Amino acid sequence: MHCLPDICYKSKICDLTNEIDILSSFAGQASGQCENQEMKEDLLKVLNLTYKLMGKLRDNCDFLTEDKMIMEDIEKKYDKKGREIRKHIFVLPQGSFLSSTLHICRAFSKKISRMYYKAKSEITFDTCEIEEAINMMSDIFYNMALCANHREGKDEIPVVLNPNKK
Repeated sequence: MHCLPDICYKSKICDLTNEIDILSSFAGQASGQCENQEMKEDLLKVLNLTYKLMGKLRDNCDFLTEDKMIMEDIEKKYDKKGREIRKHIFVLPQGSFLSSTLHICRAFSKKISRMYYKAKSEITFDTCEIEEAINMMSDIFYNMALCANHREGKDEIPVVLNPNKK
């Protein structure tokens, strides 16, 4: 397999799909670290969907309404779990190795979301399904990171904003 085909794509889309590939690699690493079977299965679903997003952006794969619905179901599940265990709004991206990897996924998801909006003008198909899925990813990974730390008994460390402000 060669990287050469990447240079044929418009640069913003190519750069975006490369970042999605990096995100997918970290999500795969996280699934390999995950001992909770339910979360592992959900990570593998998200991993597969990120590759479908990349394929859709390169016009060689369909990302369907059903795919977005799978992503929505996963987001709702982990949002609910996150709300149940969340003690702080902003936390440092630390804790277990799994949680830290999921925070890397969260950070890449945010970067991908910004890159997507810059590349959007080059996209020639209706982007509604993938746009919403891209925007869901950072929330999914954030709440999964909280759940991973919670399961492993790791405390979240809140971000201290304005420490001298009273």
